[in-house]
Amino acid sequence: MALVLSILLALLQGTAPEGGLYWVFFTDRGAGVEARLHSATEEIATGPSFSRRAALGRESADIHDLYPYAPYVKEVEALASSGVRTESRYLNAVSVRLTPVQVQQLESSPIVREVRPVGVSTFSPPVETPAPDSYGLSLSQLQQINLYQVQQMGWSGSGVVIGLLDSGFELDHPSLQSAHVIASYDFVKDDSTVAWQQGDPVNQASHGTRVLSMIAGYDPGLFIGGAWGSSFLLAKTEDVGDEYQQEEDFWVSGLEWLEAQGADLVSSSLGYTDWYEPGQMDGNTAVTTIAADLAASRGLLVFNSAGNDGPEPTSLVAPADGDSVFAAGAVDGGGNIPDFSSRGPTADGRIKPDGCARGNNAVAASYGGTGYSTVNGTSFAAPLISSAAACVSSAHPGWSMMRIYQALTATASRSGTPDNSYGYGIIDALAAIRHRSVMGRVRRSDTGEILPGLQVLLTMDSGTEVTTSTNDMGCFAVEPGELGGFTAVSQGYGHPIPVQGTLTEQGVEITIYVDPPASSQPPSAYPNPSSSGFHIGFDLTGPPADVTLSIFTVSGEPVHSQSRSSLQPGCYRAPVEGQAFYWDGTNMNGEEVASGQYLALLRAGDSTSLINLALIRGTGE
Repeated sequence: MALVLSILLALLQGTAPEGGLYWVFFTDRGAGVEARLHSATEEIATGPSFSRRAALGRESADIHDLYPYAPYVKEVEALASSGVRTESRYLNAVSVRLTPVQVQQLESSPIVREVRPVGVSTFSPPVETPAPDSYGLSLSQLQQINLYQVQQMGWSGSGVVIGLLDSGFELDHPSLQSAHVIASYDFVKDDSTVAWQQGDPVNQASHGTRVLSMIAGYDPGLFIGGAWGSSFLLAKTEDVGDEYQQEEDFWVSGLEWLEAQGADLVSSSLGYTDWYEPGQMDGNTAVTTIAADLAASRGLLVFNSAGNDGPEPTSLVAPADGDSVFAAGAVDGGGNIPDFSSRGPTADGRIKPDGCARGNNAVAASYGGTGYSTVNGTSFAAPLISSAAACVSSAHPGWSMMRIYQALTATASRSGTPDNSYGYGIIDALAAIRHRSVMGRVRRSDTGEILPGLQVLLTMDSGTEVTTSTNDMGCFAVEPGELGGFTAVSQGYGHPIPVQGTLTEQGVEITIYVDPPASSQPPSAYPNPSSSGFHIGFDLTGPPADVTLSIFTVSGEPVHSQSRSSLQPGCYRAPVEGQAFYWDGTNMNGEEVASGQYLALLRAGDSTSLINLALIRGTGE
């Protein structure tokens, strides 16, 4: 009775949708559960979600993989005199339009556990400002979270499937024409067209298009998205023309579809608050939150905007209150949180948001044109953080999304002193990859050339061994599962120089140099010019020999000298101890010499070489 009175009151206040859209939750899963579970398990085994579930030991179906019992659904439809709008496996519920009398009738039915209104979206179209047409419009927002640096190391989301839940998507923008879309579905109109179609409001797909561009965009010279190398599943779940925007049920259906289609993570810039009081933002009440947490139990993590209802405490939107949902807060270019970014804590006292990225004056694709605009809202922080998660997954394909969640929060700017404004702070994608891991590059010692496709063996002092491979940029990342001393070496080419170090919680970054099987390169100086010092590399052939490096001014005055005795034949070019000579730019007395031209004379046995050096103080390399 209390629920009926609250619904009637809401109707009188004009907040409930005309026609009455409600969730109907069933008391049980009905008859034939074992047979249905068997069929669902067989379907999972041949579906795209199998590998992700198998990694968590969830190959077999459970009750949350079953659609509501068909006879129960038919009984609801018969009472409502209309078909249900959506069916949820996770919630064991359907959404359907009901009158208050029908609500009361269903509440007394033995097959119904609860009836509640479908939540209302907080969606509002963003206000955009034209961005200048110059190079690198997205550079600043990517650099702020070290995502640009990660992409330069060859990790751009390749091998990761990102699902998006939003208002629609237009792929004709220049930045989206190369996006790899696996599948798409419109849950509002029940078809496969997620772009604008007849009957849609003019701006139907504007929000989703902008959000997608921040992840998938690839327009070299102008704009690059955060995880452009990923593949995408697109779900249109928001009707921006709906007077009440009551699409909570479409969001749940879209999420379940993304999970079944094999998404690795979900980026959602939608949220739901109406019908939910701040005290209900406890991670266990809102249906979108319940659904998101169930998806997480299957390895599918939702990265959701925290909301734009700040700065008051507990101003989150669902499902951002979920304990297995990454709630994305917004910051500006200076790292400051704007008033609009929703704050925590959750109603049960947990810290939210989980982390922040650019959401104030962020840059995204313009809708209905070919340019780019600045936009505001946590809606635009979520795709950047989702992008970071995808790129971390590219670097660590063996990590679960919950492990990535842990790495992102553990390495964010305020991880040591989290609060309910910034959460754990501005995320750092590079630090997340490095978390408890050894990462770095493999290079040829004589030329500095990167070496892709090589195996890297990491041996811990305890005897634990783990392997990985270098990517197209010669980079690698590997987590051994323990901390302490290690030795890293590459395999598959030349003569690698082992690297030893100590792995800490923050991780470590190294370079493994590989001497080629045979080098024909002349002696070299690196870097040259230099602001501080030079590595002088060389090869030694024939019998063991003494090698001497002498540095002179251009007028012939001696500056520095060092030598090694009885060196064995080999390549001595790597900028590490015991390999290339190193002159630190000082004279015999240890005093820094002035900028200028210097001559390096290298004597190796009977061979003599001369190298010009340019020392330029006060500049970077």
